[in-house]
Order: sequence, then structure tokens, then C-alpha cells
Amino acid sequence: MTEEQVTKALLQYLTDSGWHIVCFDFPQSGTGRVLHPNNADSEKNKDSIIPDIVAVKNNISLFFENKDRFYFPDYKKVNELIVDNQYTNAIDKLLSDYEIDNIFYGIGLPTDKHKEKSEESAHLVNFILGVNTDKSIEILYNPEKIDL
Repeated sequence: MTEEQVTKALLQYLTDSGWHIVCFDFPQSGTGRVLHPNNADSEKNKDSIIPDIVAVKNNISLFFENKDRFYFPDYKKVNELIVDNQYTNAIDKLLSDYEIDNIFYGIGLPTDKHKEKSEESAHLVNFILGVNTDKSIEILYNPEKIDL
């Protein structure tokens, strides 16, 4: 299963679950929104990020990093969004049309790729959603009981 397939399945699931898609991106789509660090020159993309999916519902926003397999550096990247305030200006601007009380950051990946390494790294993110081969979605990690 490719990252694009993971993203498309999650987009369908989120839309069907009442989430509004703010933006999305997958490899070579060119549809994503670039988020620059607070102290960055907005003309340059150094240290910028492009979330794979940003969705909102009931004053909650979800930010997804999607992969076709477990990839530890992305768990660390998502964790930096949770613990650092490095992108607050860009995130506030992106979500300025919405009233947001909570933002949660997580990972989307094929369910069968959520194995021991992913389970050991889960504490670095707010949630993990798995995509099954039939494109159904499985909540693999959700300790904060987000209405996914």
C-alpha cells in the first residue's frame, strides 16, 4: 500500500465521519500547504513542513503524517509539533477560519505495518490510524480518546 493510498483512504474515512478537510498532500500531488517555522524567512522552505492531512471537526483539528511503513523519523517530527511551538504562527494562519480548542498530531499507515517498532514509538504522537487492505480504517492508538 502506498502513502497516496493511505492518504486517500484516510481522507474518505474522515469525510464520512464528518471531518472537514482543510488541506491534504501526498507525494507529487502538489496540493499541500507549506508551514514555515515561526522564525523563518517565508520565502525559503528550509525547515518547513507539509502535513499530509489537516482536518477539523467540533473545535478539534487533526494533523496527519502518513507513510507506507513505519518510519521512526516521522514519529519524532510529529512529536516536535506536539512539544515545540515552532510552527504556531503558520498553524494559526492555516486554521484562522475555524474556532479550534485542541490540535492533535498523529500518524496514518497501513495497519499491517503497525508492529512492535510502531507500538514502541506510539507515545510520541497523539494518535495512530491504520488503513486495512480493504481501505477500512482501524484506530491503533488513541490514548486521549479523540473522536476519530
